Amino acid sequence: MKKVFLFLILICLGFGFWYYQNSTPVTSQSTINQFVVNQGDGIISIAKRLEANKLIKNQYVFLVNAYRLGLNTKLQAGSFKIDSSNNLEQIITTLSKSGSQDYWLKIIDGQRLEEITPKFDQSNEGYLFPDSYLIPSNYSPDQIFEVITQNFQKKFAQASQNATNTKLTDAEIITLASLIEREGRTLETKQKIAGVLMNRLDIGMALQIDATVQYARDSMKSKQIKDYWAPVSKSDLKIVSPYNTYLNPGLPPSPICSPGYNSIYAAFHPIASDYLYYITDNDGLIHFATTLDQHNQNIAKFLH
Repeated sequence: MKKVFLFLILICLGFGFWYYQNSTPVTSQSTINQFVVNQGDGIISIAKRLEANKLIKNQYVFLVNAYRLGLNTKLQAGSFKIDSSNNLEQIITTLSKSGSQDYWLKIIDGQRLEEITPKFDQSNEGYLFPDSYLIPSNYSPDQIFEVITQNFQKKFAQASQNATNTKLTDAEIITLASLIEREGRTLETKQKIAGVLMNRLDIGMALQIDATVQYARDSMKSKQIKDYWAPVSKSDLKIVSPYNTYLNPGLPPSPICSPGYNSIYAAFHPIASDYLYYITDNDGLIHFATTLDQHNQNIAKFLH
């Protein structure tokens, strides 16, 4: 019994020493470090990044302390200045308070430039990568664009790895991805749509994408943001515009929205098939067809 008791004491002493060692500041020298907590970051992710950035010694001791202090659910999103000489309790307390007056810019997949901000030139359409960006309050439009551009370039490079579609330029890939973004939901569906659109491009067949007509129509006059992307009418299909892919074969001159990662990936990695047609039914499901007869059958079956 005494041996068991002694063993438990040694374990407690060992844990206490480990806990104490990992609760102390990383260094006694005071240096200020910028640390960003993104919206949606969980406490485990925050703890891992703090350790990776050498702002704490041990992520698990951080978690124990956060729960002990009752602040585990109160960590805030924002930009924080953390002193490397602070102990864990001070760091956790800092992260539980509001960060700096920086603000979040959220770009949603499929938005056109005017829905995001009026500050950027129209030539940037399609290149504002959908994500949440923590923007310092003193940043100029050029600096904001640089932050977004760096993220775009990183994600574009990732999506292009092992690409199977080598027929298009990078600019054409983004244009194709912007069409896919407005047409499909899941990654697999987007890849199938990419395959259909590439088949049409290969034989010079008009793409006939409603979203390009919406873009052409909505660009012709000033609109409220809520009015973008309304369903097209038969008269809309006759709009004379290089973006009208019912009247003009090939890709439109430039992107029509900001495509997300999956759409860019799909443009680089289309699923090969013999399909030339597809429709989206009232439940959002997509039905593919090889021939016009099959396509018309799908229309009769799923849209009436």
